[in-house]
Amino acid sequence: MLKIKKREIFYLLLYAVPNTLLTFSIVYIINNVMAGNKAFLNDYMGLVFISILVYTYLLNVIFQKKLNKFSFNMLYENEKKIFKQILSVPLLKLEQYGSQRFYTVVEDLRTFSLLPYTVTHTINSLLMLILCLIYMFTLSLVSALIVVTLIVMVGACYFIVMNAMSKKVNQLREYNDGYYKSVDDVIRGFKELKISFLRRDNLMNKFIVPNRDEAMNLDFNINYVFLSINLISQYGLYFVVSVILFVLPALNLLSREDVISYVIIILFISGPINNIINLQQLYTRFFVANTRISNFIKDFDVVEEENLSKESALDDFESLSFSDVGFTYPCKDEESSFQLGPINLNIKKGETIFIVGGNGSGKSTFINLLTGLYKPTEGEITIDDKNSRDENIQDLIAAVFTDNHLFSKNYDNYILENNPHYNELLKTMEMDRIITDDKDTSIRRKFSKGQSKRMSLIFNLLEKKPVMVLDEWAADQDPHFRKYFYEFLLPKFKEEGKTIIAVTHDDAYFHLADRIIKFDYGNIVKEIKTTNKEELAENIWA
Repeated sequence: MLKIKKREIFYLLLYAVPNTLLTFSIVYIINNVMAGNKAFLNDYMGLVFISILVYTYLLNVIFQKKLNKFSFNMLYENEKKIFKQILSVPLLKLEQYGSQRFYTVVEDLRTFSLLPYTVTHTINSLLMLILCLIYMFTLSLVSALIVVTLIVMVGACYFIVMNAMSKKVNQLREYNDGYYKSVDDVIRGFKELKISFLRRDNLMNKFIVPNRDEAMNLDFNINYVFLSINLISQYGLYFVVSVILFVLPALNLLSREDVISYVIIILFISGPINNIINLQQLYTRFFVANTRISNFIKDFDVVEEENLSKESALDDFESLSFSDVGFTYPCKDEESSFQLGPINLNIKKGETIFIVGGNGSGKSTFINLLTGLYKPTEGEITIDDKNSRDENIQDLIAAVFTDNHLFSKNYDNYILENNPHYNELLKTMEMDRIITDDKDTSIRRKFSKGQSKRMSLIFNLLEKKPVMVLDEWAADQDPHFRKYFYEFLLPKFKEEGKTIIAVTHDDAYFHLADRIIKFDYGNIVKEIKTTNKEELAENIWA
């Protein structure tokens, strides 16, 4: 998912190589001065040494600025890409995989904020390690081989353990996924939890507590292993120093004069070695996060949407037709999978149609097909005898769903302030006493469910689309406003040229529709043109 381009690698090397050479020159000067090399005891050597320090510092300051810019640009650009993909995800996939995956992928993405830093320090450390080892080989070939072998053995122990830990880190992520599901349950089902002590107790003691306890133990073990393995690198280097101080001179493999040089080099490269070893913890997390992000992209893969220009968007229609339209929910057990259709239906401009039926009859699935949230698995939906794939059906439709949501910001193109249509709608919906001004911030607040539905209907009308889809809109209204909605508002919208498709159970008002479409077991079982209340009551439930 996240990759560093070749050009960016070139810039990293362009910084890392001179920086490493300058840093190595500092070690080289220190080593020769301590060894008493006369060539390095000149008066100007102190000036050279200070100049190298200052230049190395300035090089690091300038590069860190560039590095931070690159780091933040990469992170935030990829956040935008992930968010764009989230917005493009079909509803069916969201229902299939769950919304908690969105939270964890954002968390995984933030892991990569340290990637440029990690890569840079890895390159610097590797280059410094290589230069210092070459310097050691120039002093004593055999001793250098022994020291390198010991360092490799220490590093190998670390890498083996770290590689085994990647599965543990991924398991910890899975625990967090389960935890986020429970958090989502608390947020969405707070009232249901508050009225049931047993439910709260089960949630806490059978799910939250075991999940967090197991996650805590796993997280502790992971970090304990990371800490322990980091100590291996530290004390492993002490062991290497002890070999240099006592074993190699005793075996006449290293002169006493070169012992000081070796110890200085080992102590100096302990930093790069510790960096390389310790950074493996970050690389392990990068690997796990990248795998999870890749899985997210694969699971929520979407076909690139066509960018329809405003000029090509539909703003009117004469008829909308369902021709042998069917939809089947994806399911491993085909016998238990709900199927809708085949549906054959023609919706004419200006009609008021009520959709009725029992629970699980297919009303919601039909609405999701009508609004383009689901794509038919068979048949086609046409607008004015043209396939709706060529013209976006969502250009025509504004919907208020039964689980409506008022956004925290205005994401639409209309403006509320100084908008006479908006002020008129507030009065029409009897919200003018609750919303006393036309500022956008006034409606970004908590409403009752009925008031929330009214505000959603106001926004629906401000979109000025020809088709209104209302999913059990009146269910949350009081009897007065429910009667007002059916007997005044719907006729008013119809006079204004709106096509209204409303899911409803309010049979007392069925006679106000032009047609009633009844669903049962995924099929249209009745289609009735309204006449009078008495005949309608006899026919619709017969």
